[in-house]
Amino acid sequence: MSDENATTPLPSKSVLDDVVDLRRYFHKHPEVSFNEHETTRYLKERLRELGLDLETCPTETGAVALLDTGRPGKTVMLRADIDALPIHEESGVDFHSRIDGRMHACGHDAHMAIMIGVARTLIDRIGDVSGKYLFVFQPAEEIVEGAKAMIARGLLDDHRPDAVIGLHIASFLESGTVVSRPGLLWAGSDAFDIKFAGPGGHGGMMGRRGNVLAAQAFFVERLHTVVEGLEHDGVQCHTTVGNISSDGAWNIVPRGVLVQGSLRTFNDLLREQALDRLHDLLRETQSEFEVSSTLDLVHGTVPLMNEPNVTRTVMEVGQQLIGDHASLLGRPLTVSDDFAEFLTRIPGCYFMLGARPDGDTPPAHHSPGFRIDEAALPVGVKVLAGAAARLAVE
Repeated sequence: MSDENATTPLPSKSVLDDVVDLRRYFHKHPEVSFNEHETTRYLKERLRELGLDLETCPTETGAVALLDTGRPGKTVMLRADIDALPIHEESGVDFHSRIDGRMHACGHDAHMAIMIGVARTLIDRIGDVSGKYLFVFQPAEEIVEGAKAMIARGLLDDHRPDAVIGLHIASFLESGTVVSRPGLLWAGSDAFDIKFAGPGGHGGMMGRRGNVLAAQAFFVERLHTVVEGLEHDGVQCHTTVGNISSDGAWNIVPRGVLVQGSLRTFNDLLREQALDRLHDLLRETQSEFEVSSTLDLVHGTVPLMNEPNVTRTVMEVGQQLIGDHASLLGRPLTVSDDFAEFLTRIPGCYFMLGARPDGDTPPAHHSPGFRIDEAALPVGVKVLAGAAARLAVE
């Protein structure tokens, strides 16, 4: 049961102003997975300024810091991801990316800023809170490899958190809302590389046989069939292609073509069924066009499963702070996040922070025009700080 009488630490106006400034700094300086070196340097500098104890980070990029209140209580881990995407920004904001072809197009800039705001809030209210707080700034979420790397290299062995919490900005939800779900929240993900190989040939003479471009078109058109009817809680699994590349030209049919995409499933059985169908589709494509193919699962993560008791505490804090703007999601979503890896080892909760900006159509995550409403950031700071303080004394 949660301690309803526990103090909820609230951030000062200076903290919230700093969060917006920090978010804009990070937005202007995006770095992609496992290359977040300047981001790491800046994070550590800010954490030192706060007086936090910098712990050994198990990965080359990223940062880990500890706040020990000196009073009995549990250890609560808070996680923020730090990497950006290889996207050229077209959002139109004044603080746009200063690095060509790189952009914080998923909100990790806001996650870092919110986390520092939470740390400042807990430090400012240290007389009112107990336990320990482990702040983990994780690299490489966009390729869902960072959490596994941190775990494999001893992060949880060194600190043994009792609970873990985190949030993700959502540009498609009403600004200032908090939405989560006990149990399954998001899907697991398998990113794949499929290579079709054939003899290549003259664009004026090549027919169907051995034509890898015709083969990939056949494959992509039918890819949706690998998840048809595969559902959980009324939500169908999902698959899509994000990139197709070859070394062909207008008059050259290439010898090879690469198809890159992802498969999103909700449990082990659905994943196995979808992968079996994917292999069947590849065999059909090979036979139809007399080409060869190889399938590589290049990276992936498990479905994201929130622990019910921790989720209840987080949502109680959310409802205390923002009332009905904190609510439960009816069905899981087909997006993924490697926060799920921590949840397989620590009871915890991930929630979505609505940040839809003004306008008719919310800007899509992972798109050049991605934007958020920064007015939502204080809600993220308040709910994370309040939930962490409550969990430390439960």
